[in-house]
Amino acid sequence: QKLLLAAPVTKDAVKGKPIFEYSDVAVQVNVLALLRRAARSASEAPEGGAELGARLTELVVACCKEGQLAPLCAAAVLSANKDLAKAQLIPVLDTICNASLQHVQAGRSAEDLIPFLDLCSGLSASVGEELFQSQHLGVLTQLMVAAVQSSEQDVLKPVLLFLQKLLMTRAVALGQQDVGAICQAILLNFHKWPRSMNGQSFKVFSALAERHEAVLLTAVAAAGAAPCFAALPSGEQLIAQRAFQQLRGPKFRAFLGDLAALTRGESTIDVLQVYVTE
Repeated sequence: QKLLLAAPVTKDAVKGKPIFEYSDVAVQVNVLALLRRAARSASEAPEGGAELGARLTELVVACCKEGQLAPLCAAAVLSANKDLAKAQLIPVLDTICNASLQHVQAGRSAEDLIPFLDLCSGLSASVGEELFQSQHLGVLTQLMVAAVQSSEQDVLKPVLLFLQKLLMTRAVALGQQDVGAICQAILLNFHKWPRSMNGQSFKVFSALAERHEAVLLTAVAAAGAAPCFAALPSGEQLIAQRAFQQLRGPKFRAFLGDLAALTRGESTIDVLQVYVTE
């Protein structure tokens, strides 16, 4: 714990392989590698896993209280085990969420949140119902909406996985205001996401269209100032709005990719003519 709190941990250190030389960075990288290995052992051990998981969680919480989120990479590994996630991680989410929220409020980079985002993504996959029904959903949604503004794949991948599962869940009835905030954030930022995120972007938009279509279309109609609409002539804006209304499946995915590329200046406005609908 002292080693991890001694200095800021770099993004690469959180997922880096052990370094067999002496330096401050190498020490932190090796400590985090050890914690991830211990978490994997706790998740897979036929005996003693619960005790080891509890000790790891204690360390993670202690670091979070001091503002160090890097050890959450071990908690993200633990989250794959449904029993450990329920018994060890869900009960301490309050401390973890507060520490992460303080990072955002302090204006720190979204990259600092990657261990937290990986944890949330893992929990949504293993214990999604418990997570979405918890009292922390409001804070979690707020943090995810803030992270959507990033253009870093390591940030976006867990965020979009979490949002997809949240938008599709039937465990809780999401409020229109919360879904609307998610829609607005995505419409304002999806053009900045790397091409490697196109598939996950499509899945999130599809989740919105399938489970929250009215909110999505309302957000699209009110998004004239969003970058993906602002530079379009009125005729092309109408084409794009109708595409959101009517396209689904592979053609919807192609449209989203073309609209993002057009917004980035990588294609011409003629690309939208393919999506003209009656």
